[in-house]
Amino acid sequence: MDKTKSLYAIYKYDFHKAIERTIQAEADGIDGAKYVKKAQTCFASLFDQNTIDNLSKVNRKGEATRLPNDVMAKSGDIFIWRVNNSQMKEWWRRSGKDSKGIDKYEMQEIESNPYCNVLIDNRPGVCLIAIEKSKAWSSKPDILRDMLLDNFNTILADKFDLEMRIEARMNPKDIWDFVHERLYEHGDYIRKVSFVFQNPKKINKTNAMEVKSSRLKSMLRTVEISDALKGFFTMEFDKYSNGKISQENKDMAEMVRLCGENGYDIIITFKEFKTYRINDYVRAYYPMTLDVLQGFSIGALATDGKTKLESWFDLVDEQTKDYVNESEVPKRRNKTRK
Repeated sequence: MDKTKSLYAIYKYDFHKAIERTIQAEADGIDGAKYVKKAQTCFASLFDQNTIDNLSKVNRKGEATRLPNDVMAKSGDIFIWRVNNSQMKEWWRRSGKDSKGIDKYEMQEIESNPYCNVLIDNRPGVCLIAIEKSKAWSSKPDILRDMLLDNFNTILADKFDLEMRIEARMNPKDIWDFVHERLYEHGDYIRKVSFVFQNPKKINKTNAMEVKSSRLKSMLRTVEISDALKGFFTMEFDKYSNGKISQENKDMAEMVRLCGENGYDIIITFKEFKTYRINDYVRAYYPMTLDVLQGFSIGALATDGKTKLESWFDLVDEQTKDYVNESEVPKRRNKTRK
């Protein structure tokens, strides 16, 4: 992928009255019901000082680490926020020689603060957060999302008796569209494809589709003769094999159809995306070029009077309108097994 581009995971957020009132809110006589309608304004006020002072992460031992963060740019209800992580890096330093003249080394730790961009569109009716897929947070935006949510809710509950939800936007992807997107838009490649199909004698006959390919008939027949519950067909690839993973391969296309229409599993392992299963609800990721952020920072406007970042959010908002939040995703779809 172009090094001037980053991928951003898209999240939708909303607000509600806190389920349990905090001691601070109770003492100040704050009623969250009065703030729900203007919750977005309350949320935006957290960034007015250019930093959220109490942003911190807690490790498994319950120890809190304070994290630096800054609002890098803001225009209207859209802003770029930079969140740092705190990581301890180990390195070995020569500390002299032993009695035999051999170099001695001692391990030392140094703190590193890699950052991650968080883009927030707080316009009425939009409410989107885009979190960069950054190594600063192990390339797992959900880790940062969870930390931010804990911090936001602590502050919102104390100040306004409010809480918020931040949920990833998810969409079921057609398998061929998804493969094309990963290969040609994200520069990923396939490492392995596994088909898992049931014994035709052990499934609901009304759901079994007609098999035309002689190769597939032979495979299914082998499973039947063996009286197995299911069969596996796995192929491994390198990054130069992707041209053959397409609907033009008729046997593969029929295998996909066989699995899709009968609820069988197809598991595709990518180098970057890792595991995709047929009918999976896929997280929305959108690319962002560095010049978009730079242009927003200096207030550059396009011919339509908008910043490129505003137009980017408009596109994301429009294209994800039919997506669902992660809490609405069913565990698995198309389960037609007997």
